[in-house]
Amino acid sequence: MSVVAEFGELKAGVVRTILVRRITLGVFSAVALAVLLFGRFSYLNPLFYAPLGWFLLTFPFKAFIERQRTMQGLHWAHAGFFIIEILLITVLVHWMGGSEWVGSVFYLFTVIYANFFLPRLHGGLITGLVVACYAGLVLLEYAGVIPHRSLFSGLEAPYQSLTYNVATILAGAAGVYVVVAFTVRTFTAIYARKNRLLAARERQLSRMSQRLLFAQDEERRRVARELHDGLIQSLAAIKLRLSSAGGELGEEEKREIGGIVERAIDETRGLAYSLRPPLLDDLGLAPSLNRLAETMAMESGLTIDVQSDLTGRLGVPVESLLYHVAVQALQNVIDHARAKRATITLTPGDERVVLSVVDDGIGLRPEEPQGFGLRGIQERVEVCGGRMAIVATPDGGTRLSVEVPYDGDWTADR
Repeated sequence: MSVVAEFGELKAGVVRTILVRRITLGVFSAVALAVLLFGRFSYLNPLFYAPLGWFLLTFPFKAFIERQRTMQGLHWAHAGFFIIEILLITVLVHWMGGSEWVGSVFYLFTVIYANFFLPRLHGGLITGLVVACYAGLVLLEYAGVIPHRSLFSGLEAPYQSLTYNVATILAGAAGVYVVVAFTVRTFTAIYARKNRLLAARERQLSRMSQRLLFAQDEERRRVARELHDGLIQSLAAIKLRLSSAGGELGEEEKREIGGIVERAIDETRGLAYSLRPPLLDDLGLAPSLNRLAETMAMESGLTIDVQSDLTGRLGVPVESLLYHVAVQALQNVIDHARAKRATITLTPGDERVVLSVVDDGIGLRPEEPQGFGLRGIQERVEVCGGRMAIVATPDGGTRLSVEVPYDGDWTADR
């Protein structure tokens, strides 16, 4: 994500939390008002006016946040609000009895917000300031530097006082826990939104990768066709022309040039076939796998069997993917497995098709890292919505299998 986008998202998140703060502070103000109405308190008691002042503070804070244009400025503006918030809470806690009631709980939301939105350094400073303010208040009251103010002074048995019980239930239980639950749900919604954005970006990247793979296959088809229909035909024409010009060349020269042209034709045909065999476009995957098995068996001496339950054709991307998986898997068997026999199995399912290559070689060697060929197969298959697995067979060989869907997003863009 770019710096500009990250800044915009963070600012939007801070602005959204201002609404949360207003709601939570409105809850505290309502709770305090209920305590004032049912209790024996003066209407000048900061139990009500501190949350109200805190609530009003959110309005200039929102305007100040919206004027910020840099990430650093946004962090310091947010941290400044937290500092003012901490001072207001400390005054409120002092008037509510300091250490004898639930004062330390009221800093909870400031610490949560600060460590969620601010960098580690800023969050640590705010947390340290909270500890310092509350500890300082308690110690100053203990030392007699400032007077201790008890919210429920004169009560010998607070648990028998309706005023104490109402205040504790409303401010302590209903107030704190309802607000904590609301705050947690808000953060959960923020995380859920981020996860949705991340999932959308991953889907976009996956679709882009799929289009690139299909474009690569299309380019392979184009080059293979040009080699087969263009260059090979031209070389064949040269060979025929040389044959008709027999009187102008000696037998030795004619054989030499003819051999060169013949090798060029074979090499070009092999290159075209390796890019994409014409048989794959003309007849489909199963006949192409049979031809592949015959060719690689002749070149390597490996016995290769093909077992296919597939009838009909698959989509062009699916056939191309599975064909190249088979090529790479067989090449891997020839190069590393020391096998004598390999079997290609093609099994269609209800929604997916499975291709597996089994060999009777030396099996998996965990100490050896996965090569580029196998990693390439896995990445290509996963991009296309499939999965790959490599397991040892009971007789000590190896089974490589891939499973891909017949259709999906990766075939819809072609």
